[in-house]
Amino acid sequence: MRLFPPPFSFLSQYFFLVRSMTTTTPSKPAPLQLQGPTGGEQQDRLLDLFRSLTVRHDELGQEIVLNEILALMVNSAQFESAERIIANCVVHQPYRSTNQAARFFYFVGLVRAMRLNYVEANSCLQQALRKAPERAIGFRIAATKLSLVVQLLLGEIPPRSEFLQPHMKEALNPYLQLTSCVRFGNLGRFMSIVQQYRDTFEHDRAYSLIVRVRQHVIKTGLRRICQSYSRISLQDVCVKLVLENPEDAEYIVAKAIRDGVIDAHIDHKSGHVISSEMLDVYGTIEPLQALQRRTDFLNQTHNEAKRAMRYAQSVDPDVEEKRKKAEAEDREELARALEDGADGDVDFSEGI
Repeated sequence: MRLFPPPFSFLSQYFFLVRSMTTTTPSKPAPLQLQGPTGGEQQDRLLDLFRSLTVRHDELGQEIVLNEILALMVNSAQFESAERIIANCVVHQPYRSTNQAARFFYFVGLVRAMRLNYVEANSCLQQALRKAPERAIGFRIAATKLSLVVQLLLGEIPPRSEFLQPHMKEALNPYLQLTSCVRFGNLGRFMSIVQQYRDTFEHDRAYSLIVRVRQHVIKTGLRRICQSYSRISLQDVCVKLVLENPEDAEYIVAKAIRDGVIDAHIDHKSGHVISSEMLDVYGTIEPLQALQRRTDFLNQTHNEAKRAMRYAQSVDPDVEEKRKKAEAEDREELARALEDGADGDVDFSEGI
């Protein structure tokens, strides 16, 4: 028995085909264009359609239309509304379409990153990359770019192998330069690269996130300075970090000390930053936290793999018993028919 009428099943496929034809560039997909002068009317129509598909249990249609709603909200920078849609519109697992699941996780990761939830954003983007097909080069490039920026915002340095993937080396070159600046704490070169590739970053929806990476560049630079100098003046810190005045340098150093980025203190009378003795990292809880993060990631991947497995539908025991009885009766009736035919001694030599 069908759970939804044929027109709505066909409608989901129609949305998928129209969505494919309205995609203009691989790295920045365009939302589905419905008839209507404003984006608000398009959004209302998509929400009405999503409600209709939910009532008719068209799960594939729900996945397609939900992605279109999120694409429309992301393009219009309605991230708070998109967060409410993600929280309230539940899609049943396992997903009917792996491609739509990859798109959904990409939009969720983008929304969570814009709302400063970088841990969940990184998890969603990793799932999007795992579910995306290998031939979807444009989508994989867009998701990889966003994933690299989120990793930088988490204070992690992505491995170089991620920038050297096939068909992605040229597209990821600006992000490789950014990562190099973050790694060495070179704030001046970081700002010049941001200005040089600003159009590219805005096209990738990553410019506002990359601007936030500036704080991590400063923290990395301060950490390297404290490792190299046991005592350094605020004026020299200002020069090395390419800051405008020593007052800004003093504020940034004080904030870094409060946040635990560096282990030092400021001598306000002489205007110097005095670093403390370096501690053994294995004497802290940092290795334990890193192990816990990896363990959580493996457990999450294992649970998702189990949820994605498809099992045979469970059958009602009473129905199964009736089916077995009917089969047994059919076999008995066939056996009696064969016995009756053998007892009749029918001669087939002259034809039927």
